[in-house]
Amino acid sequence: MNFERAKKKISLRELWNNVDFTKPATWGLITANLSVIFFAVIDNLTATEVLWMYWIQSVIIGAFNFLRIITLKNFSTEGFKQNGKSVSPTKAAKIFTAIFFLFHYGFFHLVYGIFLATFPVILHEEKSTGIFYLLFPSIVFLINYGIEFYKEQTTTTDEVPNLGTLMFMPYLRIIPMHLTIILGGFIAAVGSFAGVKTSLAVILLLMGLKTFVDLITHSVNPLTGLKTSETT
Repeated sequence: MNFERAKKKISLRELWNNVDFTKPATWGLITANLSVIFFAVIDNLTATEVLWMYWIQSVIIGAFNFLRIITLKNFSTEGFKQNGKSVSPTKAAKIFTAIFFLFHYGFFHLVYGIFLATFPVILHEEKSTGIFYLLFPSIVFLINYGIEFYKEQTTTTDEVPNLGTLMFMPYLRIIPMHLTIILGGFIAAVGSFAGVKTSLAVILLLMGLKTFVDLITHSVNPLTGLKTSETT
């Protein structure tokens, strides 16, 4: 099934130009991502562990995005097409889009999960430091995202969500994971040839890509696809 956004397409360059580096929230995102690198070095986390944390968070985001779509009441389908035809803002379209997203986004993460299971071997990583580093930040993330979702559901707003935007926004998170898995394998091959450990280099690659995606998605309203400054 082919879905597309015909309107309101924004290039990565345009999204990057929308990032406001004068906002404390922007630097908060940067600081949070830098802290992951810091603790990865201090606690000797492996690249695979950091990738699994990111994977789990992406799954949580996908689950809540499914709930966000399925619970929509009033929404727009402007620029949203299916097989070249405009999608009407009906309950059937909403349910079909939610189910399609759940299986399509879920399939991507199933495949990435299989790749991540082989990463310790590819990167020649030592034994994992423990499941705590996966569960604790994931539980905190789940709670925070749950609170955010609850506030969305209980707060009255004049904004009309765009169904296409809601469906496609989470896929931006796939970019860092996809590139890290591909480039991480290349880095591992070079490191193996040179006889050096490459886990930290892969972590730096992931967090650099993640920071970029975090900043551009933070500059866009996830419900409408507009710059955050346009919705305030």
